Amino acid sequence: MRIGFFTAGSVGAGHLVRGVALERALRRVGFGGEYRMFGPALPFAAAARLGYETVPLEEGLLRDAVRAPESALARVLSRFQPDVLLVDLFWAPVHHLLPHLRCEAWLLVRCCPRAWFGGPPDTRWDPARFARIIGIEPLPHAAIRERVEPVVVCNPEECRPPGALRAHLEVPPGRPLVVAMHAGLPGEMAALAKAGGHGVVTCDLYTESALFPVAEWLRDADGVFAGAGYNSFWEARWLGWFERTVFTPFPRAVDNQGWRLATCSTYRMQQNGADTLARWLTSGR
Repeated sequence: MRIGFFTAGSVGAGHLVRGVALERALRRVGFGGEYRMFGPALPFAAAARLGYETVPLEEGLLRDAVRAPESALARVLSRFQPDVLLVDLFWAPVHHLLPHLRCEAWLLVRCCPRAWFGGPPDTRWDPARFARIIGIEPLPHAAIRERVEPVVVCNPEECRPPGALRAHLEVPPGRPLVVAMHAGLPGEMAALAKAGGHGVVTCDLYTESALFPVAEWLRDADGVFAGAGYNSFWEARWLGWFERTVFTPFPRAVDNQGWRLATCSTYRMQQNGADTLARWLTSGR
């Protein structure tokens, strides 16, 4: 079985992390097939190490029903021949490709603008293109047919042992360990670090030596400063440092971090949605 993950997300590392979360979950359930991630070029060294395959997204071709099969994305996906293609929120780039790929497509939906399921005149939203439309966040939306809990890159038992982050950063016992972690737009990390104050340690995925996934390490932190993006927020909820985290909701064109912070801060996750999706994929549910 071949499973593909496609994202057109290029702001921050959240979409990459979601693809990694699904790969890890498939490994946990003993998946023996092939899994690959595809999307636009990302400025993170971790992306290359994780086998993320970059593909130019040629908007002019992809929005043309006749010429879309000539695009680089069409060629890459056709060579891979997925049995199931997981589409991370950005449905428009694959809209004209799905009938040619002849694979089952699942759309994963997190918080997005109200008008997201509309599309330009040449690429109108058609729910029939997707076998499953799955909400991965507790948001109401008429387009969503099924729901799973939020998708997180690791589970509590996979976190590094107590003291691992302190040892890695050479922070002595007794000294407060405050971490600013982010992979967003230029300038945002500086704002988080400033909010964290003197002595804050930055975990910035733009750096070559960045810990990835940083979620595995943060149980040591006495305090965390982070954006309220999907991954940072739900990692904190699932892995146990939410109460120690100060979130800054940064503005995004296709996300509402303020909504997430205001609406979901009391939501209690029952399981990792990545594990549910992995079970569905491997059991044929």
